[in-house]
Amino acid sequence: MTFDEVINDIEKMIGLELESIKAGANITLTGIDKRAKRIELMTSAGKLKTRPFSELEKIWNKLCSSPAAHVDSVLGGSGSSRNQPETVIANLPYVEWFFIDGKKHLALVKEPAHGYGTLLKMDELAAIEIKDKLLNVANTACEVVVITEDIRETAYAYEKVTGIPLYPVSPGVYEQYKDKVRFIIVSKSNLDNQVKPGTYIVVSGGDNMSSEPKIHLDGREFQVFSESGIEVFISL
Repeated sequence: MTFDEVINDIEKMIGLELESIKAGANITLTGIDKRAKRIELMTSAGKLKTRPFSELEKIWNKLCSSPAAHVDSVLGGSGSSRNQPETVIANLPYVEWFFIDGKKHLALVKEPAHGYGTLLKMDELAAIEIKDKLLNVANTACEVVVITEDIRETAYAYEKVTGIPLYPVSPGVYEQYKDKVRFIIVSKSNLDNQVKPGTYIVVSGGDNMSSEPKIHLDGREFQVFSESGIEVFISL
C-alpha cells in the first residue's frame, strides 16, 4: 500500500470523531487539503488545527519498515502535537496499538481488524510476538535476502542447516533471526521486477544509485545492484 492510498483511506474518516489512545485527547477530522498536503482537524476543546502529511508519512514509513512504531520517537518528541497524527493513523482499520514498557506503539496488521474511525488494542499474544520481533530487530547486525524459485526447497534447506524453522511473514515471504542476522527468504514470483535468484546482502546506498531498478518487498523499497561479483539489495 502506498502513502497516497493511506491518504485516501484517511479521507474516509472526515467528519468522524477519532478516539485517542491518550484519554481525553480525541480529535475530529474536518478535512484534507491535498494541495497543501495537510490534514485539518478539531480538538476535543474545539480548536481548529492542521498537521502536515509529512508527519503521517514518517509514521507510515516506520510501520512499513519495522514491526511497530513508537510515534514520539518517530516524530522526535511527545505531547498533544505528536498525539494528533498518532490518533489519525491508529484509527485506520489495519493498524492496532499496544504498550511496551508503558509506551504506546502502533503496528500494521495483515487484514483490517476494526472500522474506520475506531481504535483496537492488540491481542496480548500478538503484542508479545511483535515485542520479540522488535528485540530481534534491535539486535540485528545485518540482513540477508534470498531470492528463490522454489520457496519450499529453500526453506527446507535453511532449516536443515540451522535446525530452526522459518517464520511466515506474508505469502511467499519467510524470515528468521540467527546470530544477529535476519534472513529473508522470498519467492521470485513475488517480485515484479526481474531479479535473478540468489543471495543478497542488504546495505545502505549512496545518492548515485537512482538509476538502479527498484523493487518492493514486505512494505519496504530496495534497489538491486549486481556488478563485479557484488550482489546487494540497497535499502531506501
